[in-house]
Amino acid sequence: MSAFTKKRKDYRLKSKIFYAALMAFPILQFCVFYIGVNFNSILLAFQNITISTDPSIGQQVSWGFNNFTEWFTIEGNLQAITTALSSSFTVYLISLFTGVPLGLLFSYYIYKKLLGSGMFRVFLFLPSIVSAIVMVLIFKYCVNEAVPTIIKQVFGVESMKGLLSNPETRFGTIVFYNIYVSFGTSVLMYSNKMAGISPEIIEAGHIDGVSQLQEFWHVVLPLTFPTLSIFLVTGVATLFTNQFNMYSFYGGIATVPDDKLITLGFYLYSKAQSAGIKVNELPPLSALGLMMTLVAVPLTFTVRWALDKFGPSED
Repeated sequence: MSAFTKKRKDYRLKSKIFYAALMAFPILQFCVFYIGVNFNSILLAFQNITISTDPSIGQQVSWGFNNFTEWFTIEGNLQAITTALSSSFTVYLISLFTGVPLGLLFSYYIYKKLLGSGMFRVFLFLPSIVSAIVMVLIFKYCVNEAVPTIIKQVFGVESMKGLLSNPETRFGTIVFYNIYVSFGTSVLMYSNKMAGISPEIIEAGHIDGVSQLQEFWHVVLPLTFPTLSIFLVTGVATLFTNQFNMYSFYGGIATVPDDKLITLGFYLYSKAQSAGIKVNELPPLSALGLMMTLVAVPLTFTVRWALDKFGPSED
């Protein structure tokens, strides 16, 4: 064996060891924090628990797929998850097509250090500092008390209802709140990424005569896209578990005035945490969560692949 061949084999061996060591930590994290934490919940999805009235018998456990089919064979269950899925997708799509563009524009405004940019940074990041419950209480008071009072005094409207009390404005008001509170982390990350753009690139664009809009679209956005894609991918990954702050507004399903406000994440959490839930009611909820995971995983990878393939390149 020549010295060159031996060095080549040693290099390949060291490369494999380095790759294995690099991948060991995230794989260990997945095994511990997902499989380990959710192991009992995954098993619970396949258990059928029967509670006997005879204390000597207690609980009887059988195994099967009845918990999965229950959501499609019982009309009430199917209607509940269909409504919850519709609400989750509606809120997510509205937030995607309004919150993401506005977040990028606000970040660009802060990055260019235009008039009032410091105030914008504090105002948009405030929801990430203040407790969610406190923010919701302040917001509810503003939209239910302050806004009707201002409109009444300015326009003379006597019968103005609170924005959360009025069924016609309730959904839009909650969506607006979710968009606003989503700006905190995203605007901070976008603006920090933009601040790291080399000034020489911007100066070269100015020499070529690009306008502010062209600078944002052809220079800043492609260089910020890796950070943007992270938020888009994680948003899809949490689509079925995100409560969109419904628990902070209403506390539980029983107090929600409109079914279209119940998202899937809020539905699962409220059902699992309800005071009167029985142990035999938990397996169907575990099955529903597992089904949503089986949908979310390929959907997340598909979105990631599409963003990598069709998204703008930094080059």
